[in-house]
Amino acid sequence: MPGTLSTEARSELRIEGMTCASCVAHVTRALERVPGVADAQVNLATESAVVAHRPDLSIAELIAAVESAGYRAHPLGPEIPEDATRERDLLRERLVLATGIVLTAVVMALAMIAPPYAWNDAVSFALATIVWGIVGFRFHRGALAQLRYRTANMDTLVSLGSTAALVYSVVASFTGRPPFYDTAAAIVTLVSVGKYLEARARRRSTRALGMLARLRPQRARVRSADGGVREISADDVRVGDVLVVAPGERIPVDGVVLEGSGTVDASVVTGEAMPVEMEPGRRVAQGMLNGDAVLIVRAESVGAGSTVARIMEIVRQAQGSMPRVQRLADRAAGIFVPVILAISAVTYTGWLVLAHAPFEGFMAAVATLVVACPCALGLATPVAIAVAVGLAARNGILFKDADALERLAHVTEVIFDKTGTLTEGKPQVLAVRPVGDSTEEEVLANAAAVESASTHPLARAVTAAAQVRGLAIPPSRDGEVRRGAGVCATVGDATVIVGSRRYLEDHGVPPAAFDLLGVQAHPAATVIYVARNARLLGALELGDAVRPQAREAVARLGALGVTVHLASGDAPPAVEAAAREAGIEEIHAACVPEEKARLVQSLRSEGRSVAFVGDGINDAPALAVADVGIAMGAGSEAALETAGAAILSGDLLAVPAAIVVARATMRTIVQNLWWAFGYNAVLVPLAAFGIVRPILAAGAMGFSSLFVVANALLLRRRV
Repeated sequence: MPGTLSTEARSELRIEGMTCASCVAHVTRALERVPGVADAQVNLATESAVVAHRPDLSIAELIAAVESAGYRAHPLGPEIPEDATRERDLLRERLVLATGIVLTAVVMALAMIAPPYAWNDAVSFALATIVWGIVGFRFHRGALAQLRYRTANMDTLVSLGSTAALVYSVVASFTGRPPFYDTAAAIVTLVSVGKYLEARARRRSTRALGMLARLRPQRARVRSADGGVREISADDVRVGDVLVVAPGERIPVDGVVLEGSGTVDASVVTGEAMPVEMEPGRRVAQGMLNGDAVLIVRAESVGAGSTVARIMEIVRQAQGSMPRVQRLADRAAGIFVPVILAISAVTYTGWLVLAHAPFEGFMAAVATLVVACPCALGLATPVAIAVAVGLAARNGILFKDADALERLAHVTEVIFDKTGTLTEGKPQVLAVRPVGDSTEEEVLANAAAVESASTHPLARAVTAAAQVRGLAIPPSRDGEVRRGAGVCATVGDATVIVGSRRYLEDHGVPPAAFDLLGVQAHPAATVIYVARNARLLGALELGDAVRPQAREAVARLGALGVTVHLASGDAPPAVEAAAREAGIEEIHAACVPEEKARLVQSLRSEGRSVAFVGDGINDAPALAVADVGIAMGAGSEAALETAGAAILSGDLLAVPAAIVVARATMRTIVQNLWWAFGYNAVLVPLAAFGIVRPILAAGAMGFSSLFVVANALLLRRRV
């Protein structure tokens, strides 16, 4: 069922030694053969595997299965490789490549411009052998490892092609035929250059994890019981510790503000562009950037339980998952290399049968080996997924897996829950309607004076509205509350009454005074009236305000061809009013949670693809049965657990943005798969017929895999 979570255990492995889609197929088969494994998703871009299995199956058995296929594996942790280690590896790789490029250039120059003396062949042999052995070492090592387990991959093709060219050249030197040392050197060098560029591009595709990791401060200042402050590692902070966060510092843990008022930049966590006001009682998350005030924060979630850590885990799992569209490529990759080896053998035989010179058939066979590119098949989907998931996370949208991204691309209906999703989820003063010569400020200040001591949600909304307007709220005394009717108190030397019309009439306000108020601005709002010394000052309309971005979000969804629905358990007038304000025409009022789920199932039974957007525990059934459940980040744990995607902020514009990302990603994946299949379908026959020579074949192979990676990286500009 879409959106639900598996009850099986999940293990994640780092896989070393994979070079192409054939490797992915080998590792996948090895894992799926282990008794107790239900599913294995192997990802070439992230070099990882996610395995669903019986809880009693040990990770050691999974590692053993991977190693039996000729690869290395170890448990995958959340750590990000150290920059220093990465830089050393890159420097070593650059030196090897530079050596290969220089020596290959010399060998090619000797082949083209030097006279055919014996020393020419000797120098070319020496240089080509160095390139073949040093630059091509990883290909030969990988090919031997595959041979040991009776399998083959891209390393096999490159190693076999370059070795054959080198051996043929040695024989040719001793028999008086023209050698091809330049071909032997160029094959490993050009393919290595392509793999290097591809690896750099792939690292960019998963850069989001590194950026998230850098949001986690390394140090934190903890305030002790005697008021002193000591600096400790952020990893040593414990729940309940009181932290001091200076202006300009990132908040080291999730917590609640105890002291201080100011703003924080929450964009790195929620995607919200505007600074968020902070005051005592407000929650903050790890990674948020403190503004211009000192904040005293009590730690509530630390380590793996912090917001950034949870986001990193979700992003990492999503980048490592595979959509259903990749399965075709995986099936093809499983037989790709053996088929290419067979085609190469047939090519050589065919040239001999047709009475061509042996070296011509040999060159065509080598070109066939080298031009084939299983890498593009393996990278077509995972790099695009990695880019899309990272891009979405930076904008406050989390996808739990690639399937959710794929399903969202095909959504035709979006159903919004009302309270807390389409609306703010808390009562607000929607309108102030004064009577006679009274002013809005006078009405609101008197109401706030009476309500300021109350904890009722409506009373808090009135007080908050007065504070937002910067009104001075006078003190009140001798308050008297009649539950469900209103409150009466003394403000200064006057009696102020706030409540229902009947309550005010009982306190002497003449019925005719209410006729002066005119038409209610918000028909579904709750109205409370305000009077001073039995004189009606005006009325306040309170309700759950529709989020300011709602109308624009609905309009953008409509432009994407998506039909928008509003489903709520509230009474029809309130739902209709919210729908009108947001521009939604499809309305479903008085829906209990089961009815919301039935609405989703009904639309799906008509062949429509449905996304449900909700935030509360009552939305969990609908989130679970939808093609894609989208949880608002401020919602309950139940909503987040059953959804396939989550919006960390309350910005409804993230919903159409997520669909745009999903559709662009699927277009990119389709383009990449067409390229991967089309490239091999065209270039392999051309190589077999001798049209594509080995050196050109090596360059084309590197370009092919680089193309799909570069096309995936263009997603950053397309959305």
